[in-house]
Amino acid sequence: MKHARLVGLVAMLVLGVTACSGGNSASDTIKVGSINGMTGLFQTPEVAPAVKAVFEEVNAAGGINGRKLELISKDDAMNPQRSTEAARALIDSEGVVALVGSSSAVDCGLNRTMYSRSNIISIPAVGVDPACFTSPNIAPVNPGPFKLLTALLYYASETLKHDKVCMAFTVLPGSGGGIDAAIKEWSDLTGKSLTVKDTSVGQGDPTPYLVKLKAGGCQAVIYNAQVGPWFAQAKTQGMTDVDFIMMANSYTDANAKLIPEGLKAYVGTEWQPYTDETLPGNDRWSQLVTTNKIQKTAFSQGAVMAADVFVQVLKGIKGEINRESVTKAFKSMQPINYPLVGTPWVFGPGQAHNPIEGSRFVKAEGGAWKVLPEGFIVPGKN
Repeated sequence: MKHARLVGLVAMLVLGVTACSGGNSASDTIKVGSINGMTGLFQTPEVAPAVKAVFEEVNAAGGINGRKLELISKDDAMNPQRSTEAARALIDSEGVVALVGSSSAVDCGLNRTMYSRSNIISIPAVGVDPACFTSPNIAPVNPGPFKLLTALLYYASETLKHDKVCMAFTVLPGSGGGIDAAIKEWSDLTGKSLTVKDTSVGQGDPTPYLVKLKAGGCQAVIYNAQVGPWFAQAKTQGMTDVDFIMMANSYTDANAKLIPEGLKAYVGTEWQPYTDETLPGNDRWSQLVTTNKIQKTAFSQGAVMAADVFVQVLKGIKGEINRESVTKAFKSMQPINYPLVGTPWVFGPGQAHNPIEGSRFVKAEGGAWKVLPEGFIVPGKN
């Protein structure tokens, strides 16, 4: 009886160690978490299914050393309490080895300390707030709004050769410092400064902002707010000689149709423009999401990329795959050249991670987006 109890106790201890280490048993699945905006103000319903599609592809080919990948996605609805509860449940209750493909507007800022304390890494498909790019255990697969802004400014001054570059922006709470840093990076690279900087743009009548830009002699305007009313009024103001360059959130088929003839409107994308399936990397992404009936968006591109780089590093791990070994592998990995982006992606040992830089540009022509031929514009490199 004593022997049986001892065996039972040992078994319980082994199982307890397995749960705490995040899937240490060679016979179980490899659990991976993600926090996604499925409901609420910031919705990315296509992201988790795209990550899952990559995992199912891997599982169909035999998994990782015979073990299946299991994605556990939780919706935080852009609610701080739900986001924190989701992260805690994934780490403590589910025992995930990593977070892959998260797409939440609040996750990074709220959960960064928990990730560091738990020695777990997160690879967001869509990094949104500044904390996504300034945390030791988080490395998104997109440039993010601030590196993207630097690329747009660089494109205006160095590719389009404009001297009078201006900005008309809506600034979200907490992002002002990131915007200033992005502008400074551009100024340090080019020696140039903004002719007009207006960060008070709202959702109302755009006329006062456009009049100010016109009076300033702006040749290019970096812009991030509503599209339809802005360009309708820009046409009324006769601003046909201005290059309006928009952030990636404006890259939709619907917005292309809102640009009046005679106006020049561009968008800087974070990945290869998804509207052209012939571009490098888009063939695999397009086939995968089409087969699985997932919406074709830039966010689903990020999801596939996040899952792909995770799988690539996972395949190189020797021995047990658990939270500790996964984190160690990503902290010591070599850069991965991935065709959907302009620079190699790497996690590495640093205290902050913003590996993807640059942007590829599209221009509105005839109610659609035309991909421009320059390729990725990476500030300071082309």
